[in-house]
Order: sequence, then C-alpha cells, then structure tokens
Amino acid sequence: MCSDGRGGVLWRAIPRHWRLLRALWCGAALLAAACGGPAALAAPVSLIGLRNGVPLALHEGREFPLTYSAEMARFAAEDARSPGVGEVLFTGSSSVVGWRTLKQDMAPLPVVNRAFGGSTSVQLWYYAERAVIARRPEIVVVYVGDNDLVQPTVSVENYLKYVRLFNREVSAALPHVRFVYLSNKPSPARWRFWPKFQQANQALRALCAADRRLTYVDITRTLLGPDGQVRPELFEEDQLHFRPVVYREWTRILKPVLERMWAEDPPRE
Repeated sequence: MCSDGRGGVLWRAIPRHWRLLRALWCGAALLAAACGGPAALAAPVSLIGLRNGVPLALHEGREFPLTYSAEMARFAAEDARSPGVGEVLFTGSSSVVGWRTLKQDMAPLPVVNRAFGGSTSVQLWYYAERAVIARRPEIVVVYVGDNDLVQPTVSVENYLKYVRLFNREVSAALPHVRFVYLSNKPSPARWRFWPKFQQANQALRALCAADRRLTYVDITRTLLGPDGQVRPELFEEDQLHFRPVVYREWTRILKPVLERMWAEDPPRE
C-alpha cells in the first residue's frame, strides 16, 4: 500500500495535484507490476511531476508525459465490446492515426488501428500492454520515431533502445507476434532533421535484418522526388501530415508484404 508513513498529517499539507500524482503512481505501479509491464522492470518508471496538468514520467534519464489515458480507455472499451485475436494491428503516431481508409485498404486482412497521435518510442513501450498486447494480434505494424528524432535530447540510440524494449515487452506476452517497422518519413516541416531520420532508418533496418521476427519496409521513396527532395504537394497545409494519395502508395508497398506474411504463417486459434 502507498502511504506517507506519517499518520496523514504531512499528506494533508501536500498540494492537491501532488496527492493526485502520487495516487496515479500507486495505481500505475500496481497495475504494471501485475501485468508484467514497465514498472516490473529492473529500472522502473518514476513519476516526477506534472507538465501542463499531465503526469510526467522518467525512465533511465528520459522524461515523457503520460498523455494518453483517454486513448487507452477507448481501446479498453473497444476490447470489451469486440475482443480481438489474430489481427494485423497498426500502431504508432499520427501518420497511422490519419490512415482513415486503413481497413478498406488492407481488406480482406483483418486490421485494427491502435495508433495514438504524437506518440514517441518510449510512450509506445510504456503503453504496450494496453495499446497492443491486450488485443492479442498476430502481426504488429509500427510507425514510430518521427516525434522522438526532432527532440535534441533524444539520440538515435535512445530511440532504438525503446524500439527494442517495445519488441521485448510484446514478445514476452505474445511470443508468436511478428513486427513490421515502417521507415521514418521525410516531411517539409521536419526536413532539417532528415539526416538524423536517415541515421535512424539505417539503424532500424539493421535491427530488423538481425531478427527474423522483424521486417523493415521503406516508405521514404513514396515521398521524395527524383532529385531526392521531399514533395510538398503530398502533405496537408501543416506540411507534416499526409494527403490521402500517400496512403494509397503505402498500401501498394505494404499490403503485399502483409499478405505474404499472413499466408506463410496464418493466425493460430
């Protein structure tokens, strides 16, 4: 039980938002330990404060906000209504959230979209139990890194560390799962970071090549012109998110990969 150990006198003097934060941490720690999640690891996640009213977590020197309680509640409600087993699960950041035609594009493959916009690799790992494992997929398609690599304090190595931790977390619960990683995309809004994105893509490709459970799919060629420059006409006004034509190209490249994987190892009962 989480307690202040001082008969509650000091506890009443603590500001309300800190009491809320402590209560959140107690619940999160118990839940994650029970599920074998991040708090059960040798280096647990710590809650260190609030940022704009959102709990701020720390894991091995990296801070990240626990922003996605509403999304996780929605996922849990969806699972309660219609439990999923043996699907192709897409997850990651807003490049997947915005794929509005995903189910139609990937039919007849059974797919579910479990992306949450703005997410980073550390958040994907932290929320793996609720966003991915609870759905018990056969294949997990991941687009993540875009929001990591624009942060000056996040190195390519740190990004890859949480990709590995995510893989480990999911595989420990679902040993049969296979992963498909999409390359990090170029965009006009983040073009100045493209050299760092390319380094991350090379590292991600190497990681996938070394593990038979992982497949790397390069989608960068759908966004670059013959001159190697990003094509701004493929993006919305913010020059970061896609117009629908991009998802048609992604479908053309990705769907045959998923169909082949599905045929080689169909879902188990």
